[in-house]
Amino acid sequence: MAYTFRLESVLNYRRNLEEVAQQQLAREQVVLDGYREELVRLEAELVRFVEELEQRKQKAMVAPLYSLYMQAIDRKERDIARQQQVIAAQINAVEQARQALVERVKDRKVMEKARERDQEKYLRGVLQQEQKASDEQMVLRFHRHGSRLSR
Repeated sequence: MAYTFRLESVLNYRRNLEEVAQQQLAREQVVLDGYREELVRLEAELVRFVEELEQRKQKAMVAPLYSLYMQAIDRKERDIARQQQVIAAQINAVEQARQALVERVKDRKVMEKARERDQEKYLRGVLQQEQKASDEQMVLRFHRHGSRLSR
């Protein structure tokens, strides 16, 4: 008779939940990486605008063009600040996904530990049955041999 764990379906369900949590964490991390790349791009644009403005200031510059550069720089700084807020929110989402994964791993490990204990209990029972059967055979053999000797 083969061993079967009564709660195998629960263990499989918890494994599936853990896998889903891993996938969710990976998705959140990919989104965070994208937001960080966008921040790097925005910062590079800001640096480029500032450098262009400094180069143009070396020569004569009309006021409306200077105003356009200042507006562009101001807008990039606001975009950067907004992107930093988005990144902070996404870091929280990644951390929540990580915590969910940790919980799912704990749940799975609890079930696997219960399965191990149940399997050990089953094996001890099988060994006890085998020992009992072996003892009964020994008693029967000894009884047969003992009755021949007493005659």
